[in-house]
Amino acid sequence: MAFAGNKGHHDEWYLFPSISSLPPCMVYDFRSDIKFELPPGCGDFEVVEIELSNALSALPVDDQLYLNPGRWSDVKKDLSEGWCYTPEMTLCEDGKPKLMNGRHRTVAMIRLLGLDYAQFAVPKEMVGAVRAHLKTR
Repeated sequence: MAFAGNKGHHDEWYLFPSISSLPPCMVYDFRSDIKFELPPGCGDFEVVEIELSNALSALPVDDQLYLNPGRWSDVKKDLSEGWCYTPEMTLCEDGKPKLMNGRHRTVAMIRLLGLDYAQFAVPKEMVGAVRAHLKTR
């Protein structure tokens, strides 16, 4: 596991070697029936169910499990309350999908909830391309 950080809040980052190497949560209990909400500013996005490990692969390998303990804790708290913001999937300039916002949520849904699919917010004009590149339902 690698570490990078400064002295401010949410400035520590850890690179985990695998999802299974993430420690289990000893603080919260989780439900699998999560209520998803569109993040602020995503009102014109469409909701698409994307396979979570496939969505995570839309990040470079070295970024997939690069996690911040403060953000990780916030996500665990939200999930324990039965909700989370939908992660956001967009397209890179080369037309390939990119997980733009929601890495911690995506990893937590895989590791802590055991989910295979979840809702993602996708700009309406990018939905077709995202569906063509990623496993959706």
